[in-house]
Amino acid sequence: MEWTRKVRCIIATYASKLRKTAVDGQTIRLLPDGRIRGNAGMEPFSAGTLGGAPSVFYADGNVVSSGNGLSWLSAFKTLAEALLAAHTYMSTSGNRAWAQRATVYCCADNFTEDLTLFAEKSDVIGVGSTNQHTHTRVEGTHVLVATSTDTYHGCQFYNLEWYGAANGIIVDIPANQNGIGFHRCKWSAVDAATIGLRAVQSHDMHVVNCIFDPNTSGVGFSTAAIQINAGSVTNFLLENCRIWSAGIGLDFNPTAGQPINCWAINNDIYATGQTIDDESSDLIVTNNRTISGAAEGTGSAWTYSTAWSVGNISTGNNDTKNVPAND
Repeated sequence: MEWTRKVRCIIATYASKLRKTAVDGQTIRLLPDGRIRGNAGMEPFSAGTLGGAPSVFYADGNVVSSGNGLSWLSAFKTLAEALLAAHTYMSTSGNRAWAQRATVYCCADNFTEDLTLFAEKSDVIGVGSTNQHTHTRVEGTHVLVATSTDTYHGCQFYNLEWYGAANGIIVDIPANQNGIGFHRCKWSAVDAATIGLRAVQSHDMHVVNCIFDPNTSGVGFSTAAIQINAGSVTNFLLENCRIWSAGIGLDFNPTAGQPINCWAINNDIYATGQTIDDESSDLIVTNNRTISGAAEGTGSAWTYSTAWSVGNISTGNNDTKNVPAND
């Protein structure tokens, strides 16, 4: 018994002197029986390191107050804080992050905030649910700040619900915000949203496996679900999306002659007006199934170049046609 008591005293005395991490980055923990273990009891999605600094961050809108964002137990309370941490990491040259990616995991009953900045070369992953929706909800009006350089490029979002909080545009991306991607995301048109996603002069934007939803109003976006507007656009991709709009489904309106390698592939679109309105005539439109409340035909149910399209089925309020038409 005396020997056991002395051992416990020694453990208690020196436990506080242990290094927190081993030389290989593993977390060091002292077990109750006196043994030392690396990465014992590590939680899922634990904070990783790239270049010697944390590159994984956590946001939980249900915590009482913000921590340092390096674990679920010390998560940031807002998504804006997590994005800033990821962006700060990526923009620090000393950690050799310029060719890496940061990761943000987030959950909340509801993040209620207006985002103005994304994060450079970062993956933002929703791992929660909101009510019956299997997405992490971000409620607000998100108008990104304009920049003169490609400062916040390469930000990719996964499994988030962009929930409108006021009239207008839910996510509004200005020029020089290139390489923005949305994967299995959802836009909910509430409070008279005019546009779900708008981007100006955007390059390498991907919108894949997403939903543009009228929510319980049954109305949808009054102007367009998606609007690609003004300037030059390259490598735009809209693929495998389900879109409901009270106006236009996809309003593709870059400067005429400027779009290069831009595609609308395999989407299901319902719109009161035009399902796809390509004013550039340079969008490649393939294998889409579209329903319009207008009369079938170009200029009413849709507008795009039949020379740049194949395998589309278009239904209007008077007819269903293949576009381009079969001979």
